[in-house]
Amino acid sequence: MHIREFTHALAERLPGWQPAASAVPITDDPASNRIWDSGPLPYAAFQTDDVQRSVLTHHWGLQLYVMPRPHRPDEYLVLPMLPANTSHQHVQGLQAPRGIAVPADPVKAAALLHRRLLANYRFESSPTAIGRSSLGSLQVHVTFDAQRRPRIRTGYIGAFIELLARGGFLLDPATGECHLPDTLTPEQTRRQLIKSLQCLRHQHFHITVHSAEGPRSHPPLPPVNPRKGNRR
Repeated sequence: MHIREFTHALAERLPGWQPAASAVPITDDPASNRIWDSGPLPYAAFQTDDVQRSVLTHHWGLQLYVMPRPHRPDEYLVLPMLPANTSHQHVQGLQAPRGIAVPADPVKAAALLHRRLLANYRFESSPTAIGRSSLGSLQVHVTFDAQRRPRIRTGYIGAFIELLARGGFLLDPATGECHLPDTLTPEQTRRQLIKSLQCLRHQHFHITVHSAEGPRSHPPLPPVNPRKGNRR
């Protein structure tokens, strides 16, 4: 089973997790620097030219690095990555969720992940790491890349849920930043960014947009009253 087929079949059995659209070679893969615990992965595996990896992303800002296990054609490695917006300094002193080998059968692999990895990763280690990476009370920071596409950093699971689960954003495995798909036009990107930032401001988040002209602050907005539109 190809890595893409395996991760898609695995995601179907892991609620809240989404597979990457494509697989990429692991040689010189910048995302490998964000692996939190490499489990049974030998470092020499990254010298292999013909091996590809995929990534599973959870809307809490979590990611799993998935790749074939070297010299074990009937197994894959599933390795927890650093949560979004965190670096290795934010996880110092924390018990890392252990990366594990799983069988190439998605049903058995999903059951093993539930039993040995996901609970610790989601509910114990990651919330602490994300909290340590906070950029300030309810802060969300927006920058723009060379193509003028937004890149978003934050230290709050609630913001990740809004961006990843509701806003159509993706989580870059190499940087831990939220970004919109490159398939969107500049106008579609602008509209979706404005919509998502407005939703975050209604949820008490403070937005800082960084540009060549300097940072611009956007304070929280009053919460939306769901009944307001129904009044006569």
